[in-house]
Amino acid sequence: MKKQLFFLVIILTALLAACSSNEADTAEDDDAELPELPALEVDFDVPEHVEVGETIDLTAHVSFEDEPVEDANEVLFEVWTQGNADDSVDIEGTHQENGTYTASFTFEEEAVYEMYAHTTAEGQHNMPLETVIAGDAEPSEEDAHDEMDHEHHEHGADEDEHGHEHEDE
Repeated sequence: MKKQLFFLVIILTALLAACSSNEADTAEDDDAELPELPALEVDFDVPEHVEVGETIDLTAHVSFEDEPVEDANEVLFEVWTQGNADDSVDIEGTHQENGTYTASFTFEEEAVYEMYAHTTAEGQHNMPLETVIAGDAEPSEEDAHDEMDHEHHEHGADEDEHGHEHEDE
């Protein structure tokens, strides 16, 4: 009887070990099979330095799955001088061709300008940040823009605890 009980315990232990090992393998297989979701790509192209009074085109090249986006829901350039994010100016981008959107902006004062290219397309929102120095202005570490400090609720999006925006659905 003790012999039978001993073999029964060994068999049950082996079965349990095999089942738990199989579950771990299945979980790893499930993770490996998840497809990578395509992301909205925005290449925000502006020079690092401009002259005071100079007008340039702010340019955003928008693509999704390596194809130009010709029908973005929104490409909005938001511009402000460093330390004055509450006094930003919004300029709507105009579609040119091949996923390129532009807007003209004049750098009227010697300052460090910061800007977002708010882009909404393919159900996603992307907002790359760029900095342009007009004249001989010096960037201030103290006033340097922190993406998480800037509010964007006026654009119809909510932020999560990390400051990332998500479209209202």
